[in-house]
Amino acid sequence: MRQAMHAGATEHGDESGFHESTNNDRLIASLAALVIRLARMSLFEGKMVSGTSRTHGSPVGLGPDDRRAMGAISRACLIQGLPDHGAEIHDLLALCTRPLGEWLTLPEVVHAGLNHTVLIHADDGIPTAEAEELAAGFTGMTAAIEEQLFARFMDVLSRHPEGQANAYYTKVRDFVVRNPVCNLDDFKLGLTEEVPARVWLIIQREFYEAVPTGWCVDGTVPICDHCGNAMKKGRAGLVCRTAACVATYPARSSRSVAASSVMRVARGIRQYWVEPGIDELRLYDALRASGTPAELYPFRDRVDIAVGDTGIDLKTYVSPETLGQKFKRSIGGLAYYAQRLLVIPDWHVASVPSYLYRLTRTMGRDDVTCLTVSEALARLGSKESGYA
Repeated sequence: MRQAMHAGATEHGDESGFHESTNNDRLIASLAALVIRLARMSLFEGKMVSGTSRTHGSPVGLGPDDRRAMGAISRACLIQGLPDHGAEIHDLLALCTRPLGEWLTLPEVVHAGLNHTVLIHADDGIPTAEAEELAAGFTGMTAAIEEQLFARFMDVLSRHPEGQANAYYTKVRDFVVRNPVCNLDDFKLGLTEEVPARVWLIIQREFYEAVPTGWCVDGTVPICDHCGNAMKKGRAGLVCRTAACVATYPARSSRSVAASSVMRVARGIRQYWVEPGIDELRLYDALRASGTPAELYPFRDRVDIAVGDTGIDLKTYVSPETLGQKFKRSIGGLAYYAQRLLVIPDWHVASVPSYLYRLTRTMGRDDVTCLTVSEALARLGSKESGYA
């Protein structure tokens, strides 16, 4: 899939009047499902995306569902007087790396609060969490891409006693998020003595890959001082490749490494573990520093963080409406906890008008509390909480 600009590049307007859509959102769901289908074909089957129609015995091409989704986008665009964005698949996928409100200015997009939603992560070419959520339940959608990416890893863990498997999961995920770029010595020091050989071999072979020479800046790869990820050239200098880091810290790099001496996390791992993990580990580290007995990714990611009978899920969906619909349908692992917190990074709440209000309204339930990271830290770190 083509790669272009990152989500969140546009300025947010006032969207507080948005309301939930009903039948109209099937158009966006079908587009999201198209993105998911083609991503699976590219990621797991190793097939290229082709604009030709798939025929019997042909390994590549678009199927009937793909053509129907493109046709629906074309019709909607022509009715609204927009260019025919559904005519060519590569052009359509390239547009999906941009906020929907920039190119698909349809009533369905506005009414569902999706103006700033991006369906494909621009740098990695991976469907965003919102794309998977919008496609959930759509005809032909089966296991999530995240589940497929981590299937072998989870299968190996399942062969160990539950307590050990849980501990290995937390150790591996913690290491990967803290080391998006690392050399083999760091990898061995961080994992090989902590987890079984069968586990760390999978991590080395499937979760990490060689750093391309295209990541070099003046011959070496600059490393971010804040999150450890590689940096790239921006308009005003070096910029971290991690969105959460860019939104929170000033760019700073005090060291560079040769591309041939290090590995980077694979693109799917960056999308599902590293990007959200930056804020998860910030909150976890802050809780531990305050003396709060926090657990990271308990029971193989039942929730992101647990503190006693309090479960915490941290999310960074661009659209509060999409996230609200997700939790309206199911609260997932939070159901195991008496106190349930849905936490959004402060930088993310500040960038989207009325985020928590719109999220709470769409979710429509009183058994989950929506907070910013700073509010959650203050709540759990206070003496009144009984944890600090």
